[in-house]
Amino acid sequence: MSDQKQKNILHMMYDKDGYPTWRTELSPEENKVRATVIVPPDTVIPVVFVPGIMGSNLKLKKTLKWFNDKKDIAWRPSYRYFTGKTFGDLKPAQRRMVLDPENTELDERGEIPSSIIQLFKNVPPHVQTNWKSEFTRRGWGTVMLSSYSEILYNLELNLNSIYGHDQEVSNYWKNSIVGVAVSKNSNGESKHPWGEMTGYEALSMDDLKEKVGDKYWFPVHAAGYNWLRSNEDAGKDIAERIKKIIKHYQDLKFDCEKVIIVTHSMGGLAARAACHADMGNIAGKVAGVVHGEQPALGAAAAYKRMHAGFEADGWLGSIFARALGKTGREVTAVLANARGGLELLPNKRYPAGWLQLQAGHTIEMQLPKSNPYKEIYAEKDKWWRLTTPEWIEPSNQPIPNFLLNSIWNRYLKRLALVEKFHDKLGHYYHDITHAHYGVDRNHRAWCNFTWILQYAFRKTTLTDAANAELIDDDAMGKMTIKAHFESYGYNKSEYIKSDTDQPGDGTVPEISGADSASKAKFSSKMTGFSHQDSYSIKSVKDVTTYSVARIARDVC
Repeated sequence: MSDQKQKNILHMMYDKDGYPTWRTELSPEENKVRATVIVPPDTVIPVVFVPGIMGSNLKLKKTLKWFNDKKDIAWRPSYRYFTGKTFGDLKPAQRRMVLDPENTELDERGEIPSSIIQLFKNVPPHVQTNWKSEFTRRGWGTVMLSSYSEILYNLELNLNSIYGHDQEVSNYWKNSIVGVAVSKNSNGESKHPWGEMTGYEALSMDDLKEKVGDKYWFPVHAAGYNWLRSNEDAGKDIAERIKKIIKHYQDLKFDCEKVIIVTHSMGGLAARAACHADMGNIAGKVAGVVHGEQPALGAAAAYKRMHAGFEADGWLGSIFARALGKTGREVTAVLANARGGLELLPNKRYPAGWLQLQAGHTIEMQLPKSNPYKEIYAEKDKWWRLTTPEWIEPSNQPIPNFLLNSIWNRYLKRLALVEKFHDKLGHYYHDITHAHYGVDRNHRAWCNFTWILQYAFRKTTLTDAANAELIDDDAMGKMTIKAHFESYGYNKSEYIKSDTDQPGDGTVPEISGADSASKAKFSSKMTGFSHQDSYSIKSVKDVTTYSVARIARDVC
């Protein structure tokens, strides 16, 4: 290598306002190695990541003397020890007090971890400190980085290093995006790592160099929100944040008119609300939206969890189960009071008849016929109802009827607002939508939720089981009812919850994930991941990076 070609590529850093800077040191004249900086393009398209439910950090507006040593941290799931220790022994009434939509707000103080990406681990300490400070300014501390740091770091690195000082497209883009390896399955059929795709268009080397990499700077931001409140509130907050992000880069004298939004799970509902003309009304400042694992029609898992608690699958599932509840009683105390949680229930566009009673091979009941809010969620007396009134605002003492009626009426008002939000959001999607979702048989989800007859007196035939009297609910998925039998009058029988029944990602069934794909310019049906872990999987990170680059190529 000649002296003219020896270069020392300086790491881009940021001043206190987020403006790119570089730092170098003077060297002796005989040192011919040149200090080289790669200046980002003058046009900026911020990438804004919106997490799913439970994926944003929360703090208390007013501290609770008995909770968390009087500190104000309410929800920080990346702190595994804190979450397990603090929430593990809470009673339902205490969970209700801590995770109160009215006494919580977004917490921006989450620590930025060192990345597993080698570049970020190998930079000098002063560079890493500078980057972490900038990422904090961009809102990374608002989200659960134990789940989302990989996608944030990957987008930040790969979108802003499409090609380098040698004017060559990087190996990542050559191998993972342009020349992604296609394997063969056992039948000799080609299998793309991004799954079954619709609307796919390849990105060429020229596209990457001339229409994306040489044209745009993609600083990555995160937009957490209070997931206990309505997604309409979240959408309005996100819309205001997007306006501030755009203004920030304009104040730094960059050309910045639009952002690209990337979402996970319930964040898709919040982002759609942000773009919707009657809510956040920010669509004109959004070049496109990439939805991942969105429960667009809701998920029957929400009904299951309010009866039988969270599934403790993996370390993250264990954290959620310990924090939000291993039983229906614990979960209901939080989610029945949180519109964000209730908005994940199957809505009117979800296939009818998803709630079922089954005895042997006979389906005894299928609801809803048309309106799940009236037919299931607002039902107070049926044993298969969504929620038990005494569980909504639990107490260690018996709740008098007048107070129970007041609690129930407040719940019905929340439910009416949930229905109104679902109706308003309807079929709306941003005009430029990309989507990916899980269809894995090894990660089945509840499409239908079925109460299955486990035990019946003398195994005789039940009549009108749907109207039976509830005797006991163990809050773990077993109901004991006083049912009528054709030959023996009223006797006890037991129903248990069904297992998952449709390919998905363990939480969102295919039917709900596919709704976003039906409105998308590009979509991919994928396998190989569970719901919360999706953005730690290479194929998901790659298809998301492709979508951002393609939106920039096609729209901006």
